[in-house]
Amino acid sequence: MAVTPEEFFSKNMKWIALGLLFLLLFSSIKSCNRKMQLNMGTKQYTQQIDSLKTLLTKTREDDSDSIKKLNFELRIATQRENSANERASAVQSAVEKIKSNTTTTVVVKGAEEIKDTTKKK
Repeated sequence: MAVTPEEFFSKNMKWIALGLLFLLLFSSIKSCNRKMQLNMGTKQYTQQIDSLKTLLTKTREDDSDSIKKLNFELRIATQRENSANERASAVQSAVEKIKSNTTTTVVVKGAEEIKDTTKKK
């Protein structure tokens, strides 16, 4: 009692169609699920990239502000140095002028003529 393939397909056609429909539905759901996972991954990577770009921009701004601040402090320090050098040279020139205009005389007390106070007998 062998069943021919034609008889098998004719008897079980609706079950075969139902099985193929189930497989088609399953593969469709699987592809939708995969597409959803890819979209979620893309969103997560996009968020990470955006947060990294924001962090990079903020870091660059902070670095730029720090550089500007340090350059400003360097200019102030340079101006203070120049001012101190000008004051030092002004004091040096004033001391030289005072030294050239001043004459000093040394007076030694007691170095005048000494008289002999001893008496001869």
